[in-house]
Amino acid sequence: MTSSPMGKHGGSKTRTTVCLSDGVIFLAGAFMSLTLVWSYFSIFSPSFTFTFTGLRHGGESVQCSGLNMQLDPPEPGFYDDPDLSYSIEKSITNWDEKRHEWFKSHPSFKPGSENRILMVTGSQSSPCKNPIGDHLLLLRCFKNKVDYARIHGHDIFYSNSLLHPKMNSYWAKLPVVKAAMLAHPFMD
Repeated sequence: MTSSPMGKHGGSKTRTTVCLSDGVIFLAGAFMSLTLVWSYFSIFSPSFTFTFTGLRHGGESVQCSGLNMQLDPPEPGFYDDPDLSYSIEKSITNWDEKRHEWFKSHPSFKPGSENRILMVTGSQSSPCKNPIGDHLLLLRCFKNKVDYARIHGHDIFYSNSLLHPKMNSYWAKLPVVKAAMLAHPFMD
C-alpha cells in the first residue's frame, strides 16, 4: 500500500474544521446583519430631548433643561372656561392676557427661552373635482412640509377637518390657526 502525500483523508477537511468554519461564517453574517439593522434604526429614528435634573452643592434639586410637560397647576386656567370653543364662530377675547397668565402658571414655557415654532397646514377633506385627483400631490406637499419641520426642529399641526366650508381661499384655514393657538399657547 502506497502512502498518499495528501494524508489519511485524501486532502479533504475533517468534520470539525467544516463545522468550525461554517460557524465562524454564520456568526460573522449574524453580526453584520445586526450591525446593519442597528445602524438603520439609529440613523432614521427621531432625536429625543431629555430632561436632566441635577443637584446643586446645597443639595436642592434643580431642573437643568427641557420643558416640564407634566406640570398641571391646581388653579384654573383659560382651558377650564366652559365657553372656550375651537369653532371660528365664537371669538376669543383678551387672548394676550390669558396667554400671559398661562405662562405664569407654566414657568418652564417662558417666552424667549427656546425657539418654539409651529407650522400649521391643512387640506380640504372632500375629494378634488379633478377626475385624476390630487391626492399624490397633496401627499408630496405634506411630506415636504413634515421633512422641513423635522430638519429644522419645528412642530407641525395638520388638519383636514377644520377647514371652514363657507370660507373661500386662504380664509378657510382660520379655524386651523385658531385650534393651533388654543392647543399650543406656548408656541410663537
